[in-house]
Amino acid sequence: MSGSLTPPVQLGEPRPDPKPAAECDICQALVNERQLAEARGDKSKVVDLNIELRNHHKHEGQR
Repeated sequence: MSGSLTPPVQLGEPRPDPKPAAECDICQALVNERQLAEARGDKSKVVDLNIELRNHHKHEGQR
């Protein structure tokens, strides 16, 4: 090892939570589950649910 350090990782601002598609029961269920995960401090689950909401077919064009 040369003893030199690598530069720190630069992170951007977190993305805002995706909004549910209007009148979509699946989106609403995902939002409810996300709220429960937030309440118990499960950030990993919150991220997973946000990804699922963004990829949900009703969100095409709304990202």
